[in-house]
Amino acid sequence: PDPRRVFVALGFGFFAELTLPEALRHLERRNSLLQRLSDSLTRDGAKIRAHIRLVLEVTPPPPLATPPSAAGPAPNALPLPPRACGSCRGCRTPPS
Repeated sequence: PDPRRVFVALGFGFFAELTLPEALRHLERRNSLLQRLSDSLTRDGAKIRAHIRLVLEVTPPPPLATPPSAAGPAPNALPLPPRACGSCRGCRTPPS
């Protein structure tokens, strides 16, 4: 192995054997590209957050629903089968 050359991952399992100055130039370009992509995604995220805030400010809050226990069972609701052990945790072991 020649210590003056390094392997640089290009993606999709491909590598290039480059000299140290070539590798440095390649990595600087890759860093610049990734920085621009990161900046673009940050701007997109800020726009999405702003739209969400706008929608939340414009949309009135939904009316508060009564809790299901206070309202009673829903009409036409089927009864739930009893739990195997009768506990409230929902385990499926038979009672002992």
